[in-house]
Amino acid sequence: MSPVLAGVLQLLALMVALALAYRPLGDYMAGVYSSPKHLRVEKWIYRAVGANPATEMRWPAYLRGVLGFSLVSVLFLYLMQRVQGSLPGSLGFASIDPDQAFNTAASFVSNTNWQSY
Repeated sequence: MSPVLAGVLQLLALMVALALAYRPLGDYMAGVYSSPKHLRVEKWIYRAVGANPATEMRWPAYLRGVLGFSLVSVLFLYLMQRVQGSLPGSLGFASIDPDQAFNTAASFVSNTNWQSY
């Protein structure tokens, strides 16, 4: 099979998959985003950041949400880099030093992408 034919067939397969999936997935997403019901975990998160899901979010609640998510992200990325050597599928790489792990995690979360490899 030629590469051009393989590419065309792959494109057609993708278009068919999207055509079959857009209606059920779109209906599901519309139901999720427009439903007045909230899951229990969502209610906990709303309470933690001080947001009321029935009203528009004011800037203090938004700020708490962004800072809370950023803090959790930095801690998670730091932890993943520190235990990298003992994770399954680590390819034998050693864990990253604490200062380098924090630097990389903070740069990813702050979108500065300042890493040294």
